[in-house]
Amino acid sequence: MYNNGFFAPFISAGPFALTIIIILFLMSVITWAIFFRKLRQFRRARVQTRSFLNVFGYRRGLEDYQELTRLFPDSPLSALLTAAVEEWQMLREQFGREGDREVMGQLVFNITEAMERAGSRQSDLLESSLSFLAITTMVAPFLGLLGTVQGVLRTFLSLRGAQLPTLQLIAPGISDALVTTVMGLLVAIPAALFYNYCVAHTRGLQSEMERFISELTGVFRRELVVSGWSPAGTVVSHRGSNPGRGPRE
Repeated sequence: MYNNGFFAPFISAGPFALTIIIILFLMSVITWAIFFRKLRQFRRARVQTRSFLNVFGYRRGLEDYQELTRLFPDSPLSALLTAAVEEWQMLREQFGREGDREVMGQLVFNITEAMERAGSRQSDLLESSLSFLAITTMVAPFLGLLGTVQGVLRTFLSLRGAQLPTLQLIAPGISDALVTTVMGLLVAIPAALFYNYCVAHTRGLQSEMERFISELTGVFRRELVVSGWSPAGTVVSHRGSNPGRGPRE
């Protein structure tokens, strides 16, 4: 049935080539599984980040901020906001006297550092499994090439002592050589596409996190200087306080 079909070279491959084909097949299965998982992850992160930014400027207190993080848990910005609020509350408990406003102003940088640490953890989550895609992109063609070289070598070794080489002597080695090359490319090309797709979306979310860290640091600093901070006060993000960030479509 498959003697002259597409699968014929795979079925008739020698043990060495068949081993390489099995390895490449497993790499391909893992690659596609990673891609679909990352596709869902990036889709949720993009949608929730867009919604997060649309309503962020209209939140007025810590309670509203905490509610925002519960509404959009899959947005990486929620983790940054949570880290900022927790650090702010800890600093306010330790330096909550009215006379410590200047000290609090100097410690706003601690909030930035807390957000940067949270952003680093979110970046690790976004970049998880991408190393496997990168390795597959590089290794799969070389595995195919290894099968090619072995097939050609086996072909020439089989011709030693043969006075008149025939197609039956040449075909098995050439078949092994070609099938592993094809398989290696079929695995490497999608892996390369998936890797670049994931890297592009990861960098986009990382850039959004960097902008949000800068914006939220400004919010905390502004509230200390302008809004009359007091020990019992809360962080207030006044509606329209950031005209540069409009609603996201």
